Amino acid sequence: MTAFWRIVGSNSVRSASEVQSALEQVSGQLRELDPDGLVQFEGKLREAPHTIDRRELAEIPVSLAGGLELPQTSDHFLYARCACILSGQDAYDAVLLAASEFSRFVRPYAQAAEELLYLASGTYEKKVGEESSLKAMFPLESTSNVQGWTE
Repeated sequence: MTAFWRIVGSNSVRSASEVQSALEQVSGQLRELDPDGLVQFEGKLREAPHTIDRRELAEIPVSLAGGLELPQTSDHFLYARCACILSGQDAYDAVLLAASEFSRFVRPYAQAAEELLYLASGTYEKKVGEESSLKAMFPLESTSNVQGWTE
């Protein structure tokens, strides 16, 4: 995944504006890739959230203002995984080692990281004129990584 992480870079995603800035940086990197490079990136992008689709991460509550805590929805969990990936390889690896590292990605502003899921395919479509066929390689839905949800 080395080329993948080089494109993603290392980003601070501690606010909505930082998430947007990181997405713009990744988008700029993707525009430089040829169609094969975009397909490879998209494949790794589908694998990365699947790998961290784990029960202990999904069970971290969303902390709102005033101390209110709510469970993550499946969509919220997917977008939090995107925020983790957008932060870069060090943050991603830290989450794999310690679930508590994931709590900063469960913040409401991190939901904007959803856009990461569509950057490579959108760039591919603009360059080639048709959709990429990789969407079925790794399912993104919560609980699809069976190993991450075993008791």
